[in-house]
Amino acid sequence: MQSWRQAFREQSLARQLLLQLSVLVFLMLLSLAGMAYILVGRLVEQGVPPILQRSVELQAALQGQTFKSAQISVERLAKEWLHRIDQPSDAEIERRFAQLFERQADGVWRIQAPWIDTLRAPTFYLQHGAQGPDASVRRRAVVSHTLLSEQGPALVPPYFSVYTDFVEKGLMVFSLGIDWGKSASSATDNFSYPTMTGSDPARNPERRSFWTPVYYDGEAKAWMVSVIQPLDWRGRWVGTMGHDITIDTLLQQIAETKAPLASVSMIFSRDGHLIAHPELRERIAAAQGQLALGDLKDPVLSSVHQLIKSAPSEQRSARTPDGRYLLVWSRIDGPDWWSVQLLPQAAINALLERLVGALLTVGAITLLLTLLLLKALIRQRLQRPLNAITASTEALAAHLLSGAEPQALPPQASRDLRRLNQAFDSMATELAVHRRQEQAALLALEGEVQERRHAEEAVRLLNLSLEARVRERGDALQQAQNELVQRETLASLGSLVAGVSHELNTPIGNALIAADTASSALQQAQQQLAGGTVKRSELLSRIALAEQSLELCLGNLRRSAGLVRDFKQVAIDRASLQRRPFELRKVSEEVVHLLHFALKTGHHEVLIDLPEDLSLDGYPGAFGQVLTNLVQNAVLHGFDERTGGRIEIKLKSADVQSVVITVSDNGCGIPPEHLDQVFKPFFTTRFGKGGSGLGLHLVYSLVRNVLGGQIELHSELGKGTSLTLTLPRHAPVDSGPSKVNG
Repeated sequence: MQSWRQAFREQSLARQLLLQLSVLVFLMLLSLAGMAYILVGRLVEQGVPPILQRSVELQAALQGQTFKSAQISVERLAKEWLHRIDQPSDAEIERRFAQLFERQADGVWRIQAPWIDTLRAPTFYLQHGAQGPDASVRRRAVVSHTLLSEQGPALVPPYFSVYTDFVEKGLMVFSLGIDWGKSASSATDNFSYPTMTGSDPARNPERRSFWTPVYYDGEAKAWMVSVIQPLDWRGRWVGTMGHDITIDTLLQQIAETKAPLASVSMIFSRDGHLIAHPELRERIAAAQGQLALGDLKDPVLSSVHQLIKSAPSEQRSARTPDGRYLLVWSRIDGPDWWSVQLLPQAAINALLERLVGALLTVGAITLLLTLLLLKALIRQRLQRPLNAITASTEALAAHLLSGAEPQALPPQASRDLRRLNQAFDSMATELAVHRRQEQAALLALEGEVQERRHAEEAVRLLNLSLEARVRERGDALQQAQNELVQRETLASLGSLVAGVSHELNTPIGNALIAADTASSALQQAQQQLAGGTVKRSELLSRIALAEQSLELCLGNLRRSAGLVRDFKQVAIDRASLQRRPFELRKVSEEVVHLLHFALKTGHHEVLIDLPEDLSLDGYPGAFGQVLTNLVQNAVLHGFDERTGGRIEIKLKSADVQSVVITVSDNGCGIPPEHLDQVFKPFFTTRFGKGGSGLGLHLVYSLVRNVLGGQIELHSELGKGTSLTLTLPRHAPVDSGPSKVNG
């Protein structure tokens, strides 16, 4: 091993590269061959069954088209027959029967000669003795003749025939060009045929359609199968409706079709008979189309049949127990048959071996050609240029050591080698001047570093100055905003004072008038008493007038006291923002009471729909300020110049954690482009008309920062505005007056 390594190291770079590439390519080829064998094997194992399955399904679908349509046709004809059987009158039946049928010399009832037309009408025979058919048979014969005359030519072909069997040993049949009545004799009896035995109620209590076994029809000289629908009329079995279908084409197709990959196509019946097989056609014919697998004694076909019978209904492919065959199958619509393909595993293995062998052969040839090409390319593109560069480099080193000017390397054809030449040339040139430039570069670098340090210091000082200015401007802006919010709060409280003052004028004025009236009445009574000429009735009248005036005075004074009390509580709450438990309905009524003057001017109304026992632990002043601003905002912006507006304060939901309240109006609504800006400070659409742009911003700040809740806005033009307040039952501990502008 050591000697081999040594020998390898003694080789030239080009030879080493060629040997290494050869080994690498050979190993890659072996790896690819192994991977190809595995992958192709898996592809074959996975790809062949679906291909065969698709082939069998298409073949079964093609084979079953005629059978399926025949079964549908028979069931349709049976329904049509039952629909028609009771329609003609008895007189019409008797007339048509006498016109169409006659009992001939051999005792068999047949169609009269003028009406026999095998291209357009059915033929008929009936074994019914000398007494003739009864009324039921006559009616069935006439209706069947009419139905098969109308629809038989359209159904034959594709079907060989369409017919109605009679339990009285009779047959009405349309088959193109064949007179079945003529060929019948007095001994003809179809009652023992599978078409009749399978329709017997004792054997077919469900009265469903069924298929007969395969049989050879001597009259038609063809292999056939029939689909039958029992006919029951007036509570008893009277016959059948059926189609005969030739399967010669199907058998010929199975015998002559060359299945892919040497697979064998065949048809099984569920009860274990071989219907079609390309190699057993003569034995199937000898068995009258019903070759039982048990009689065939073929272990492969027997195991295939058992495998199909025992497989789940959704399974369509499997391998035989010994693994020698791949089996795929599909049910044929109509008869209870399976279309089957049997593929030997040996054929799959042979295909796999051929594919991998072809791949290895192509790979070996490609490897040989690749190595030859690599050898030539390495010698031309690498070995020769490297030898030339090596010689030139040795000469260059000698020139540099002697102090002579460096000479350029010879030109190369490869771009990489040209770059190598340029690198050597540049290196030689730079070595000569490098020492002279080094000192100057160092001095220039020191000066540049010093300048950069000065510039960085100047930038740092400038940044500090800018940060201080930004802080100053921010503090001034925050202070201005706080002052504006406080002014907005005071302005709101001032409007309440103006409203309360106006509201107090009326009850106090009324009280003064009432008090003055009472005083005048008492003075007059006193004068009468002093004069000694007083009457009892006049004295009582004066006293009653004084009592009424005093009651009116007291009522107005109580109203004024209540208004002052509400205002006092609201003013205290607003001024102090003290935290305490409070009832939402009571605070709301106090606020609305104090806003009565502003609402009365435009004939607006406020509806409060809040429970009496709904309470919060927080800041009633902040909540009152929120309601005040929302109501005033609705009057100023929502109703504008309108009168008769409505504002509703409702409870939307409540639980132990929070309550949800809606404050809505039926005003003009907010334009969509303003919805994202209404809570921003200084945004208003009424500058110079009474709007400051801070009302809803104050609401937003109080709800979020003081009450610790959330506020949502919903509005549509022309449909009003609704604000949803979600408030916690207990306001946050760290909220309060300091958080209003936070």
